Amino acid sequence: MSLSISLPPFAFWLTFPRAPSGRKRVSACIPVVAPPANLRRPFGTEFGKHFFLKSIDSIHRRQLALEAIELWRGEPATLRHVSDSENHVFSFIASGKNRFLRLTSSRHRTVFQIEAELDFVRHLHQGGVSVSLPLTSLNGLAVEKMEIANHAFCACVFEEAEGESFAFDSHVPNLKHFRLRGRTLGRIHALARKHKPSASLCRFAWDEDDCLLNAERYLPRSESVVWDEYYHLMEWLHGHPKNEHSFGLIHGDFGATNYRYHNDCLSVFDFDDCCYHWFAYDLAITIYPHGWRKEAQALLESLLEGYSEEASWRTDSTADLINFCRLRLLYMFLTYAKKWGFSDLSDQQANWFAQKRENIARGYKLNGL
Repeated sequence: MSLSISLPPFAFWLTFPRAPSGRKRVSACIPVVAPPANLRRPFGTEFGKHFFLKSIDSIHRRQLALEAIELWRGEPATLRHVSDSENHVFSFIASGKNRFLRLTSSRHRTVFQIEAELDFVRHLHQGGVSVSLPLTSLNGLAVEKMEIANHAFCACVFEEAEGESFAFDSHVPNLKHFRLRGRTLGRIHALARKHKPSASLCRFAWDEDDCLLNAERYLPRSESVVWDEYYHLMEWLHGHPKNEHSFGLIHGDFGATNYRYHNDCLSVFDFDDCCYHWFAYDLAITIYPHGWRKEAQALLESLLEGYSEEASWRTDSTADLINFCRLRLLYMFLTYAKKWGFSDLSDQQANWFAQKRENIARGYKLNGL
């Protein structure tokens, strides 16, 4: 079936790192959806590893955050630092309610990409998904452009997700919860199929992601096991079929840290990684950490049962989930290769790489399948 999903009508060609001599090249040119050049900035072309945590120091971060929350009537004394990764996140109180400020470097996401993300979040809200909505500033904007220490940032503020975080407890049944996860993802994907963004509101495609597109910048050639997995999966994805039922906008990081549970409902947030991808990848992300558990097969079955309540799922697609779990494992390795590099690692970081490297070499397994 030909691809006929609602994507912006632009295309360009990507070139992946060349495979070693004697090995089949993954792809010379892969057509993907992308905005025109004047609306797009290539990822990774202006910064290397360690960019995110070293882009601005803590003093400048706090100064910028204080300036930003003023635009949302925030109380300066309530500002609290939450996290630093691809974004700088702070909590604060405004009008008696807890809010979350996200500061995003223009080197990580363009204004157009962020606006497209927020447009998708609003679309999901209108379709009945519980999400953390973006709030407009005193200027009537959901995205405020700011600058400090020669760094450009975009500021967004979100509602707080209602509910409790999920922690897996092997002593209690978790099947009901995984069914709810599946139902929530199914609803998101069903609505994604109906989403028709304007041409200027363009999210990126999976193969535009910096970690995959520019893997050779972050992964030494000595990491032969990881490179073999990279070439294998890129070739598999290039030949994997796409249609309106299997491919579209996904959350991109649907793990337990990015939703809250309340009254038999999941409130979802952090759509910073939403992109055009196979819907199965979202399912893989949420089941991937649990593959080793003795109840992994039952958890997956509950996940897919819930998903099928809201969106179509072909049973013969279940086998593909293993490859998408492998992709998630590879992607996490590349993410931390970019973030940490491979020199001056702590013992904990070195052990993390060693464990993931071993997992990649052994091959991802989902217990029971």
